Amino acid sequence: MNLGDYIHEAVFEDKYTYLFDLFWENFEEDGFVVCDEEGNEVDCIFKTVAIQNLICEFVYRLYDEINETDFESVVKYLADLGISESEIIEYCEKESEIDVDENDDGATIKNALDWATQIVADKLLEMFSSTDLFDYFFTATYDFEQDFTFEFEDTDEFLAFVDSNQEKLDAYKEEYISVLSWIDSGMIV
Repeated sequence: MNLGDYIHEAVFEDKYTYLFDLFWENFEEDGFVVCDEEGNEVDCIFKTVAIQNLICEFVYRLYDEINETDFESVVKYLADLGISESEIIEYCEKESEIDVDENDDGATIKNALDWATQIVADKLLEMFSSTDLFDYFFTATYDFEQDFTFEFEDTDEFLAFVDSNQEKLDAYKEEYISVLSWIDSGMIV
């Protein structure tokens, strides 16, 4: 099974697909994620769930919807790939930045997801401006049907929509200044 295809289908199929594609393509080009070599599954899944977590946190801040992304998602996606919880813990133990709880594997995996979310947020802010991130998150999550109906065909069309609606998106930034401030401050709660 192709890891990139699995991640796309299992995590982001039909929901925020083009936002994920935009981020993931940039991560791959930068070498931040490696999907085409054996042995990167755990790292890629943590980073994928971290993206999902940041999107859900944005949705929570904008629409007050509960962010239900948790470490159990990592365990489930990796189990689907045939990777055991003990292999996840091995990955965590090798990464010096992850706080390992010797008595609680769940706490260790949660700490790893928190760490991954931090590094993914930092990477996003390195690759994109905070205003661009707001535009991308907002466009991917907002129901524009109240203004007009639009369905994206691909990432290029998604980006073209963002570019052509800059004035409207700037107005949303002013309306949701606290969400833009959250992005500016690193997207970590």
